[in-house]
Amino acid sequence: MSHTVTLPQTLFKRLEKISGSRNTPQAIIKQAVIDRVEYEEWFAEQVAAGVADEKAGRVYGKEEFWLQLDKARNERKKAA
Repeated sequence: MSHTVTLPQTLFKRLEKISGSRNTPQAIIKQAVIDRVEYEEWFAEQVAAGVADEKAGRVYGKEEFWLQLDKARNERKKAA
């Protein structure tokens, strides 16, 4: 299945300029779309996992967060 996407002429000219012999503008666009879709899927999974953690009570309150951060900083200083 193939779909057409309309790009502004200025953007397509920029794609042609960087494409060279290794990649066509179409290949660059395809990879960009793949990368973005994968990122959006990963991001949605991370948000869902965070919401699930919050609902299950696996979160720190503000005070506990700062205590844990200070603890991590001190451990890093000792290791250095």
